[in-house]
Amino acid sequence: MGMGSWMLLRQARDGHPPGPPWGVLHAHVLLMGFMLMLIIGVAFWMFPRVRGGRPGRGGGWAAFACINAGLLLRLASEAPARDGATGWRVALGVAAVLPLAGAAAFALAILPRVRAAMTPQEARRLRAQRDSRAGGGGS
Repeated sequence: MGMGSWMLLRQARDGHPPGPPWGVLHAHVLLMGFMLMLIIGVAFWMFPRVRGGRPGRGGGWAAFACINAGLLLRLASEAPARDGATGWRVALGVAAVLPLAGAAAFALAILPRVRAAMTPQEARRLRAQRDSRAGGGGS
């Protein structure tokens, strides 16, 4: 949000928004740094426990680290890479691969919990059992 505020201030001062790469970086920071992290966090929170525990915490932290390292590396390397600096272009390539590694780590970390999720039939049967116990005790 700070970057967006800075961009709006520049636009108010200069009469036009800052040029490349700021718009792309701002969108990338909001989508990868905020939305994707929110989605991953909610997924870890929502998917069911497996035998009373929440497996995959290490993989979740690895996903968090890879995605955010890629984001920070992109922030640092985008502008110099546009100027043609070879080392920064390599860094920009690494910044593109890190979120992919993070996505793979997330997928592996969440897989046991996805497999533990109930089928719709199991959920209906569990609700019916719960409702029959609740209804039988109040009569």
